[in-house]
Amino acid sequence: MSRLIHMGQRLKQILKQKKIKIVDFADMAGFTNQIAHYHLRKSDMKRSTLEKFCEIIGITPEDFYEWNSVPSSNSEKGNEHTVLHHGGRLMELIGERGLNKTRLAKRLGMSRRTMYNLFEKENFGAEELDRVVRALEMTTNTFLHPGSMEDSRQAENDEMLALREKYYKLLEEHNQLLKSYSSLKEGLETAKKDILQLRKQARSKKG
Repeated sequence: MSRLIHMGQRLKQILKQKKIKIVDFADMAGFTNQIAHYHLRKSDMKRSTLEKFCEIIGITPEDFYEWNSVPSSNSEKGNEHTVLHHGGRLMELIGERGLNKTRLAKRLGMSRRTMYNLFEKENFGAEELDRVVRALEMTTNTFLHPGSMEDSRQAENDEMLALREKYYKLLEEHNQLLKSYSSLKEGLETAKKDILQLRKQARSKKG
């Protein structure tokens, strides 16, 4: 059954119809908003993962498969070009990646106000689309086809980059702690030597 539908797209649609925000879903599932979007982009998922998500949103796996308000993946693909709102897609990507809008506007080569105007546009012009995909460092196909295999690979890559950044940050903190520990250890050794020296001086005076 899972082969006939895009699991992530269906989950996203169910969340929308049940009025559950993705950030709230992520909180209930115990992971970050970025990881939530990663799952929403995947075309398939493990049975155990599906059961966990269904329990969180209050439905059964059978409800998930038989959700009759969601079009099949084939019909979605046929309507992607007419349904996709370019400005909305841009806003979604900004939220997923946690991008700083001021920095993004600079990368787009436009003011924040001009960038905000893009959010309202249903379709970007060729030049606008080229600017956007370059600034986001993604392909035009990935931007225009959310949920595609290429988009899923992009999501996995984004997640790996985020995890790598966290790893480097933790590594830096670890190294800083090691330096602090080393400094404290040296200070302790110096203090011990000073105490021993003072004891020797005290004994010599008594003698």
